[in-house]
Order: sequence, then C-alpha cells, then structure tokens
Amino acid sequence: MAESDEQPKLNIPQHIKYWHRCLNSLLPTQYTSTDSSRMTLGFFILSALDLLSAPPLPLKQNSEIRSWILKCQHPHGGFCGSPNHRYPDEFYGEGGGGESMDPANLPATFFALLSLSFVGGLEGVQRGKCLAWLKRLQRSDGSFGELVTTEGEITGGYDMRHCYVLAAVRWILRGDEVLAEGQKGEDINVEALVGHLKAGQTYDGGISESSSHEAHAGYMYCAVASSSLLNRLPNSQNGGAEPAVTNLDATIKWLVSRQVAYEEEDEDEDLPMKKEREALGGVYDNSPSIPGLTTDEAEFVGFNGRCNKSVDTCYAFWATASLDMLGENNIKLVNTEAIRRFLFEQTQHRIGGFGKYPGSPPDIYHSYLGLAALAVMKEPGLKPLDSALCISKQQRERISKARAAALVPTRTYWKNGFCYSIRADHPDFETKIAESEEPPRDVMNVLESSVSKEQAI
Repeated sequence: MAESDEQPKLNIPQHIKYWHRCLNSLLPTQYTSTDSSRMTLGFFILSALDLLSAPPLPLKQNSEIRSWILKCQHPHGGFCGSPNHRYPDEFYGEGGGGESMDPANLPATFFALLSLSFVGGLEGVQRGKCLAWLKRLQRSDGSFGELVTTEGEITGGYDMRHCYVLAAVRWILRGDEVLAEGQKGEDINVEALVGHLKAGQTYDGGISESSSHEAHAGYMYCAVASSSLLNRLPNSQNGGAEPAVTNLDATIKWLVSRQVAYEEEDEDEDLPMKKEREALGGVYDNSPSIPGLTTDEAEFVGFNGRCNKSVDTCYAFWATASLDMLGENNIKLVNTEAIRRFLFEQTQHRIGGFGKYPGSPPDIYHSYLGLAALAVMKEPGLKPLDSALCISKQQRERISKARAAALVPTRTYWKNGFCYSIRADHPDFETKIAESEEPPRDVMNVLESSVSKEQAI
C-alpha cells in the first residue's frame, strides 16, 4: 500500500447506492440458489440502509415489502423463506403437530420479524402460533431442531444457530417478561436451553456444537447472543441465575486470539494470497514466531473463525460482537485501527459493499456483516449497533415498542350501524365501549346462525 496520511474511511454514499441496487434491481445469477433464503437477503438490505441512515423508502414500497413478508407467514406458526416455499393453507392440513410440506423455518422467522420492524411493526404476526411452534422444536436436551415431522420427530442439527435465532424470535415476541409459575408451560424450557449452551463450551474457551467439537467463532456468537437475549451472561442482571458462559476469561482470550495479521500479496506471486493463506492462523502466544501472527504492529488485521484458518470479513463481526456482549470495554482488547484498515482497504469494494476475502467481489452477506463489525467498533457515520440482534440500537428500541403495541388488546363497538375497533390504551376506550350500540339485526342473525351450526356439529 502506498504511504498516505489520509485515514481510510467508509464511503457511505457508495454503500447506500450498493444497497439500493440490491433492493431495486435483479441480483446476479449466483444468487439463484438462495431463493429459499430471500427473507434473509431482504433483512440484510433493510437493516444496512438503516445502519447507514439512508433516506426512508417510499410508503408504497414499504407497504409492498410488508405485504410480501406477511404472505410468507406459515399457518402453523413461523415464516417461510420465500413465497415459493409457502403453499396454500389447505396443503398443510389442520393443527401443527408436524409438516409433510415445506415448513416454516427458524432463520426465516427471525429475519421476517426483524424486517417487519422496518416496514410498519409486528401487527399481523400470529404471535401465539409462533410461540407454540417454537416450543414444539425443543428437544429434551435443551437443543432445537429445524422442523417436526408428521411422526412427531424433531429433525435438524444440534448447533448453536438454531438456539440463537429461536432465542431472538422469543425475545421479539415475548420480550423480557417474567412468566408466572402457571404460565411457564407455555414457554420453552429456558434452563434446558442454558444447559445446552454450556455443553457446547470447549476446553480452550471457545464454543461449538458440543464440547468435543472444534470451537468456531460463528457458534461462539450464537451462544453468547442467545445468553444475552435470555439475560444469562456473566454481566447480566439476572437475579442470581447461573450464567450460560462458564469460563469468561478463557472465552475472551479465545475471541481475541482470532485476530490475524494480514500482509498484502506480492504482485510477483503466481497464486493469489498464497503466502498469506499459508501463514494465517490463530494467535495463542504473546510473542509468536510464526509469520503473520503478530498483530500489535501489523498494518492490517483480520479475524478467522477457527485456528489456522484464513481471515474472512464476516468473522470481524462474529468475534467483535461477542466481545462487546461480554463486556463493553472488551473491544479495546483488539487492534481496532488495523481491523478498520483491513476492512476498508482490503475487502471494501469500489462499487460499495464488502467481499469475503481481499479481492473478492461484494456480496450481500459479507457486505452487511462488514458494516455491522464497523458499527460494533463505533465507526463514525453508522448507527450504534445492538450486538445481540445485529441491528441498530434504535431499531431494537422500536421493536420493543412495536411488541408492546401489538400486545395491547382491542375491542369492537357499534355506532350508527357501523362497527369500529378501538385499542384498550385509547383515552376514550371506556367511554366508547360503554356507549356501544347493539349490532344491526341482520348481523345478529348471521352470528346466531353460525353459533347454532357449531353447536349442531
């Protein structure tokens, strides 16, 4: 890199153009295989524009996006990943014991609820069905699967990703409410989930699918964020409940050790990044002798997800966000300036967005997590980030308000032959209900006829 006194920075207008292009034009053919994850792509676009403080979308477009999301809602609870995976209701049968057709899935539900918060709120979400569906996905060991078959078997992996998105969906719909003893049967088994999170912690302070597997930064984030959303981190105010992260010092050390010094490739080398890929690895010693591992004086520092793996844009988020949730001062433990330079000068693309590796073209996934990593490090021009939900703190507050609004009961009243709906928190609620007239006779006839038919059945 040529020497320059100019500090690298985020090209906000260019990034906004990139995200608008992703929203308003056809995506490259490489995205064809992600049709079942269109809900995920939609969330990244909406949240990126929010982090960048882009101008609001037109009301008509907002309405269209909201309608598209709600069309993906599954009749038995949750959301599907795209309209192509949402069949007409009659194909699913009655009840929610199991699915023989394309079921709802946890990631799509998580991203659908987050996306709805950008385009109008949680009205229209079948909250009760969704929470009941979450409960059906939990195994006896506390883990969660992906779907329940018609035979009642919970299938899917045991890893931390399902725990995370489920804990997030539960928080979005239920919040931090403390259930009475008689209501706990309606909820997931939180203690069993916490036990599963503990069981994934490895000897070196990392977290994986189980303690016998290799630790991974993505699983680490999912477990730490789950613990945060359950109010079970070591630094949480949880009334004395045992935290889900049991060895805090080792966990922080493992995360800090994901930093890797990166050197720009030699133009004379035949293979791109050959030397760097051979040298990249985890940092476990204060004075390593292996090239590429000393980060204190490095110009560029990236993060890997596992020991002896290459740097990748997304791990800058998984690692720094985990550190942030485990203590607000933990970000000072990493080389933020060299990390910024790596993101800005190695993976930020000239058309906007971020690539996976230095020299890679931008993609939606890495472009969003690149922004999120910078927001964790308090990059000027980006909104402060809530690390647990991977959205702006402002948006988390909006979700809390949207949840509260959606939980307010409504009643109907009649006046001059017309039916009106009124929320219980409306200042005129008591007056309107007290002054309600009788429904018109023809309406009463229809209602009485329906009741008679139900009794006959």
